[in-house]
Amino acid sequence: MFHEALLYSSLKSGVCRCELCSRGCVILPFVGSERRSVPTLQKENIGFCGTRINVRGKLYAVNYGRVTSLSADPVEKKPLYHFLPGESLLSFGSFGCNFRCPNCHNWEISQTASLIHNRPELITSIAESFPEISPAEVVSQAVECGCPGIAYTYNEPTVFAEFTLEVMRLARKAKLKNVWVSNGFFSERAFELISPLVDAFNIDLKSFDPRFYQSHCKGGLAPVASNLQRIKKAGIHLEITTLLIPGLTDKENVLREMAAFIARKLSRDVPWHLIGFSAPISWQMREWKSSGKEELEKAYEVGKEEELRFVYASGLKGRSDTCCPNCGELNIKRLGYEVENLSEKGTCFKCGQKLSIIM
Repeated sequence: MFHEALLYSSLKSGVCRCELCSRGCVILPFVGSERRSVPTLQKENIGFCGTRINVRGKLYAVNYGRVTSLSADPVEKKPLYHFLPGESLLSFGSFGCNFRCPNCHNWEISQTASLIHNRPELITSIAESFPEISPAEVVSQAVECGCPGIAYTYNEPTVFAEFTLEVMRLARKAKLKNVWVSNGFFSERAFELISPLVDAFNIDLKSFDPRFYQSHCKGGLAPVASNLQRIKKAGIHLEITTLLIPGLTDKENVLREMAAFIARKLSRDVPWHLIGFSAPISWQMREWKSSGKEELEKAYEVGKEEELRFVYASGLKGRSDTCCPNCGELNIKRLGYEVENLSEKGTCFKCGQKLSIIM
């Protein structure tokens, strides 16, 4: 069931360094006899994401073809508001993550990584608990569903890149679009592999405070910021999402710095999605305060003050609509995931202003 991993280097004594994400895990080899029981595995034999295992000096991905979710979702759910509005994408995910965010809303599948690190002997049984599918079957289902594209989502797609790359290549041949919904912590080498095949990214920019990334996510801001700039330089459609956690990621000075980065270093046309935090469905923050309308409205105003043209606040009336930044005319009205698309060309139907929308 194991599939040799991409992007790793062999060090001395069978040690491997994974080069798929910016963490660069150094993973020690599992060298036990095949007759020995799996519990002899140690967490040092497994990558931080819970999907890489070093067996006798070779690195393997245990989640290849293992799908935890597969369904046709509105593209607005990703969220993408300026890419194929009103369409549905065949969306799928696997398991594992290279972050440890206690606020995670998809923790049942992403934080198998934490469980595997605590009990490494479970890595095989966890992988085998999820159904297996081939890249061709994923593409076939997208075509059968009439979806114009495929979204790699639900958990971090970087940690199942071996599989997604094969799917993306087949999708391109079938004239389907590819969408990555990611935390943006992939390595530069990984970006070089995936970027020629990706049509749109939604990157979760969790905060603009490096300390939050270090303490809360067990990751880093700098690689994410660099990858956002790489995406924009490559000319790939980009939208950004920020989850507003009261007292942590909703501080005005940090939000202002983030909005200024988007506007100055990326583009004023990059859509910024502001999402409310729901404590009851989080992994380890169920006693925390959930976001309210005031926090969302405040963050929305910060984005507008920093001259971002397209700021969206989920759940606030009128704040999910696309209005022309030139004349203010309503062009796309949204109610939940239902879309009334008034513009059919990606330009304002009233004044002709380009709306940075890919139709």
